[in-house]
This record gives sequence, C-alpha cells and structure tokens, in this order.
Amino acid sequence: MTGAAARFGWHADSYDTSLASIRYRLLMPLEALQAQGVPIARFDPARDPASYDAVIFSKSHSAGAVAAAQALRAAGRGVIFDLCDNLIAAHAVRHVSDARLARFRAMLDAATHLTFSTAMLAEQIGAAVPGATADRRVIPDALDMPDTLPPPSSRDGLRQMAALDRFLARRPDALHAIWFGKSLGSVSGYAHLHAVADLLAAQPFPITLTVVSNAPLRWLLGRWRWRLQVHYVGWRQETAHAVLQRHRVAVLPVASNDYTVGKTINRPATALLAGLGVVADSIPSYEELRPFVALDDWEGGLARYYHQWEAEQPLLAAGRAHLAARYSPLAVARQWRVVLDRL
Repeated sequence: MTGAAARFGWHADSYDTSLASIRYRLLMPLEALQAQGVPIARFDPARDPASYDAVIFSKSHSAGAVAAAQALRAAGRGVIFDLCDNLIAAHAVRHVSDARLARFRAMLDAATHLTFSTAMLAEQIGAAVPGATADRRVIPDALDMPDTLPPPSSRDGLRQMAALDRFLARRPDALHAIWFGKSLGSVSGYAHLHAVADLLAAQPFPITLTVVSNAPLRWLLGRWRWRLQVHYVGWRQETAHAVLQRHRVAVLPVASNDYTVGKTINRPATALLAGLGVVADSIPSYEELRPFVALDDWEGGLARYYHQWEAEQPLLAAGRAHLAARYSPLAVARQWRVVLDRL
C-alpha cells in the first residue's frame, strides 16, 4: 500500500531495520496490519499531514515530527504518540538533551492518543505529566518468532559464528551464559554486569560468558577485572538469534531505577524464544515470566540450568507458548487495530 492511498501513517525519525526498537515497535506490526488490509503505510513527508485521518509517531522526537503532529492536531486529525522509553528519566541522567526533551513534551501536548510499551511506563509518564488528557493505551512490542528468522549467510556473519563456536568448544563442560544489550552509563547495561561476572566466577561449576553489544571499548575497559572466560560478539541483526541459540542461559542483571522500571519484556522474552533459560533481576514487565524462568534467584537459577537442564524443558516450552500467543506480530497488530478502528 502506498503512502498516498493510506488513511493512516506511521512516522519514525529513522526506519533503520537494524534497530530492534524500530522493528519491534513499528515495522513488524505495520506489516501485520497491512496484511490484514488496514490502510496504513509509512508516513510520507511529501504528503500534507492533514490528508491522513491519523498518524502514529514512534521513536519520533525530531523537529519534523513535532511540526507534523501539530499540523495534524490543528486539522482535527488523530495524533497517536507512541512511547517506549522514559525520556524524562533519561534527561535526568543527562542522556537526553534539553532540546530533545522539549520536543518530547511538545509531542505530548499535540497528542490525541498516547500508547505505551509497558504499563509502568504509562504510570511514570502520567505522574511526570499529570495534565495530559490524551486517551491512553498499553500496546506491547512485537517480537521475532524463531521460525521466521533465517540463519546467518554473509561472510562476516559466518566468521563471527565460527569464532564463537571455537570459544565455546574450549569448555564443553561449562554452563554457557550470555548477556546482550545496550548501556546507559550507571543506569543500565555494563554497570550491572560487573557484579554478575563476579558471581558467575564464584560458582562451583564452570561457566563461560558471551557478551553481545555494540560498545566494544566499554567492554574492554571493564573486562580486565572479570575472573572467568569471556567472549565478545559485536551485535549484528543477521547473527543475533543464532548467537543466542549457542548458549544455555541468558543472564540479565537490571538495577531498579526510573529508567529501567518502565522497560519492556523484550530481552528475557527474546532469550526464552531462542530456547534459553533466563536468570534475571525482576522489573515489572518481567513478572509475567516468573512461572517459567529464574527471577531474583541467581545462584539457584544458575544451578538449575547447569544440573537440571532436561527437567527445565517443560517450563521453558510453556514460556515460549505464552510469548508466541501474546507477542507475535499478528497478536500485537490486533491491539493496534483496536486503536485505529476507533478513529
């Protein structure tokens, strides 16, 4: 469907498919909606914004996004501002500039509808901006379902996988653990991984750790103090699922703070869908996975996945079924369709 024919537009400042947040939050549900016959397409900047009945703005905080949202609102059209990060909390730790925060607030003012990736994020924004009167709804991200992901095929991807396989083969008796994600200073990411590296090294059975990220320098600066065998993998969309599948357990430490408590279920869910067990600290969005994985039980969880792997399989399979029913692109698109059908 072309942008000119669409009743609804979906706007992002970037449509980069390598960004998980863009794929999960926009591209996958957009494709599922189009497959259902919903007249929606990527926002066309050459088209008059007022010619749309409504536009969804995801990962949209640019001056162009603000101008389009304000033009839609002035024309009496729907402005759905979709939030997946707490930029107010990120601004408090200087990760977001004053100018970007001002544009974020302008988008809130222009919105007729607000959608949130988690219920906690909705609560946080509601408390920080109590005067907002837009209609509110929580819609989760869509997640990659394993049967839709092709194996690595590029030369660089295959080389990356071969290096990982050599590392893991050196300790076939070890519990192969993996951490993956981004970092935000002392708020999230590497800052929480250091203590877990010490805990892994202290276990009475061998453990390896693979770190997947896009910040090799930060890894090198912290790696020297870790007393266990570690391998670094630069994040690539092509290899991400295959890298996960080489491991048995994802370790996901999360300190509870204003930035992290509103985050999505995506990281433990992605690991679980790839067939891994999960040992993690809990935040609100992770709680629905508590029946299937190890939350807030680091030593017990690691021991379970090392000594009782086969016994864990029914729980892990049930967790995967739960996620497939709730977070497939089709399931998430149905929730977006409810919003659009009311406009």
